Amino acid sequence: MAKIIAPNKQYNGVSATVPFVNGVGQTDSPHLISWFKSNGYTVEESESEQETKKKPKEKKPIEGE
Repeated sequence: MAKIIAPNKQYNGVSATVPFVNGVGQTDSPHLISWFKSNGYTVEESESEQETKKKPKEKKPIEGE
């Protein structure tokens, strides 16, 4: 889950469907994370999320081939 920090540290409300309390919200949506980054919010992603993005998904072999 990514931590989203609003430019206004005192913001309480909802932005792009994400609820904020004292300027902090959370989401795991890649689309929203990208939107917040491009709109001046600070995004802190956990290490496990960053690793998932870097590693290509392994394809499982199809049985019978």
